[in-house]
Amino acid sequence: MQDDLWQDRVVLDEVFYEALQKHPVPLREAALRQLSDRSTSLDLYIWLAYRLQSLSKPTPIRWAALREQFGSGYAKIGAFKRDFVKALAPAIAAYPEANVRLADEGVVLHPSPPPVAKRIVAIPTLSRCLVPGFGGAGHG
Repeated sequence: MQDDLWQDRVVLDEVFYEALQKHPVPLREAALRQLSDRSTSLDLYIWLAYRLQSLSKPTPIRWAALREQFGSGYAKIGAFKRDFVKALAPAIAAYPEANVRLADEGVVLHPSPPPVAKRIVAIPTLSRCLVPGFGGAGHG
C-alpha cells in the first residue's frame, strides 16, 4: 500500500530544534491549506518565512545553490529554473509580504516582515501590590 511508504513523523536534529526554539517561524494556517497540494511551493513558503524575517540586507541566492536545496534531481539548470519560478509564484501569493526579486543569476531575498505579525501583549506593572494581605505596609 502506498501509505506505508510515508512516515507519520519528522525527526529534527538537536541544532535545528534549538534554532526553531530561539527563532520560531510563524506560518499562516490559510497559506498551509492553500499550498497543501503543491509540495515545492509549500517548501518555498516555509523557507521564505524562515529566511526573510532574519535578513538585515538584500541577499542574492544563485541558481546553483537553489537547485542544490530544492531540485537536486534536475540534470539541467534551465528546467530547474523554469519549475522553480513556477513554484515560487503560489508561495509568494500565500506570503504577499515576501520581498523576493528574480535575477539572471538567481533570486534576491530582501528583508521582509514575517507572514504572521508578532503579537505584543502589554502587562501592566504595579508599583505596589493591591491584593489584601500581600505587599503594602506591615506585611513583608
